[in-house]
This record gives sequence, structure tokens and C-alpha cells, in this order.
Amino acid sequence: MKNDLHVRTNFSASANKEWNWEKVLKKCQDEGIERLSITDFDTCLFHVINKIFDTSSIFSGEIITGMECDVCEDGLTFELLAYNFEPIKTFNWSYETYGTLKTRQTKIKDLLLDCAKKHGLKVDTSVPFNGKIDFGHKYIYENMIKYAENVDLFEKFNINTMSDFYNISAKQKDFPLYVNLNQVFPTIKNVVEFVHSVGGFVVLAQPCRSKNKANLDFLLETAIKNGVDGIEVYHPSHSKDDIEFLLNFAKEHNKIVTGGSNFNGKPEYSNVGITNIDKDEKEILNNLKL
Repeated sequence: MKNDLHVRTNFSASANKEWNWEKVLKKCQDEGIERLSITDFDTCLFHVINKIFDTSSIFSGEIITGMECDVCEDGLTFELLAYNFEPIKTFNWSYETYGTLKTRQTKIKDLLLDCAKKHGLKVDTSVPFNGKIDFGHKYIYENMIKYAENVDLFEKFNINTMSDFYNISAKQKDFPLYVNLNQVFPTIKNVVEFVHSVGGFVVLAQPCRSKNKANLDFLLETAIKNGVDGIEVYHPSHSKDDIEFLLNFAKEHNKIVTGGSNFNGKPEYSNVGITNIDKDEKEILNNLKL
């Protein structure tokens, strides 16, 4: 059985806007995925749609409810994956907790802009911001790199891409545009308690991805302490050493093992299906009981 438990549509701010849920389902069908979870950021809107409408004419495999949840602990942001929950209750909770994509990204943009003003950093605010399609960090980054006076700051913090900007502004407290996203995102405990209350389980997402590695021990310790049920071991950004370490960690702590492509329709994550699993390891995922 070919699984992918980490796929996003254009309901996620960071995804390619051309990849709506119909297009994603068709790709998964064409690629032979048999067990799929669409895990959009901070919403399970697709799974509400899937509950109401019959999508089996597009995708014939098993669809597991899923959502990728932004969380913030001690001023550090990272992600959890929630699975197998009741979709209507979860959608209502996610709306109350995260708001809409527009309200969430507008709030993040405004927090970053306040930091920039406080530190006398120049941002071109003449460019319109559309919270329905724009990513708050991306908007601020693209409207700061226009100015030569910001170059020294970005060089000092080794910021070369928008992804660098996001990771540093969300994690590095001495960065002038650091924003504690506890003002926007819930804690691990909030997510775990809710998802368990609606019959689901929670997995720590991509813990060895480069943006998480500096805080790996903290992430794993915090996840275990707060009752996370599993670890996303298989992820395109994880090396063989990462996978071996996480497999051993999951076994030691009796945690579920999952994996996914992190598909979002952009070049870095444009393939579905888990591609970094050795042949002799595939049975681990093929026999997952969700």
C-alpha cells in the first residue's frame, strides 16, 4: 500500500495557489496513492467538504482526516499533525483557535510591521496585502529586501530567502523582527487535548527538518511531556541518520511512526508518496493501523 499522510492544498497559506483539492486528489490517484491524508495548515476544511460531497470519482483510495497545526511553545513555533478526528467539531475548533487564513496572516503581518517600526526598519507598505492569498512573513520579507539599508541586518542573521526570514523571525529572540507567535498559535497541550477529545491522535511533524534541528531535544521532550502519540519519521528533509534516530526514539517511547511527502505544489515539495524509505522499511508504513 502506497501511503502519504502529509499533503496540502491551496487552503494552506504556504501552498501553490493553483493546487486546489480536486487537482491534488487527481494527482494522488494518478500516482497510485492508496491511503492519503490532506493536512492543510490550521484548517480541516477539505475534510468537511469530503464529508458532504462524494470525492471517490476523483480519488478511490482511503482518505484519513488530517490537519497540520501550528503551535508555539516558549516562543518557538513548530508543527503537529492531527489525524483521524471528527471533522465538523475539529473545523469549528480550528476556526475559533486560528481564525481564518485572512485574519491569521493579517495579524502576523501587523506584528512583524510593528517590530520593523520599533527598530526603524524600512518596509514598503504601499504594496496591497491580501490576507486570503498572501503569507504575512513573505509580504514583510519581500517589501524589506527592496531597501539597501536592510541588507546589513539580513547578512548579519544569514537571511538569504523568505524561508530563512520566517525561521529566524519565529525562533531567534535577538532578531529585531522576532515575533512570539503565542499571540497567534496555541500550545501543544491545547492541540493534543482537543484532538484526543474528538477521537484523533497527534504526531510531531518533521522534527529533523533543518528549521527544527537546533531545538530538536526541546521539541521531542515537549512532545512526549504533552502526550503526543507519534513521530513523523519519514519526511523528504530527513536524512538516513535522522530516520534511524527517530525510529529508535519512537520505539523507545512506544510512539506511532508516520511519514509523508509534505506536498504543497511548489518545486521543493512537488511529489506525492514517501520517497526516502528503504525497501526493507516499507512494511512499517504499509501496515500502519490508523
